[in-house]
Amino acid sequence: MAVSYYSFWLVPQEPDLTYFQDLINGLAERFKTEPFYPHVTLYSGSLPASLAVTAVVKGLSLTQPIELEVITLNYETHFSKTLYVQLKQTVDFTQLVRDLVTAIPDAPQPRLDPHLSLLYHRLDAVTQQTLTETITLPRSTIQFDQIQVIAAPQNFETQSHVASLRCVHSKLLTLS
Repeated sequence: MAVSYYSFWLVPQEPDLTYFQDLINGLAERFKTEPFYPHVTLYSGSLPASLAVTAVVKGLSLTQPIELEVITLNYETHFSKTLYVQLKQTVDFTQLVRDLVTAIPDAPQPRLDPHLSLLYHRLDAVTQQTLTETITLPRSTIQFDQIQVIAAPQNFETQSHVASLRCVHSKLLTLS
């Protein structure tokens, strides 16, 4: 059976979307890297070709925007966490991930680590630390109102992988 690899993203609403997109674009320009859409990854994995991504998203129980609290601005040596905003896990976030995993046959339960990446790159620790000290976030919470399904490479370690990310479906989380 053929499978495809997807990432399910939680996307900020305005004005957070514009703020983080501008920040990501500025960092991408400064470090000559690929820009990307601001997001928190809910789940990444293979889906059988017979399973439509629209069906997975349609079955989600969360139908309203979600708010996540900012814990800190941080960095790691991992390409996907070069520079990121660590967020506090909430009941709604956990349920959203659980719903996704339930809707995908044989999907493993992911490690929950809500964060919003600001840069995908390889940087020295001094530069990373300097960035965390010079970036000021505008609020202590971030509002999210959209889920996007992204066709993504299974391995995510290079700028060409970042450039290959493509949104194949999106759903607004609106108040009922």
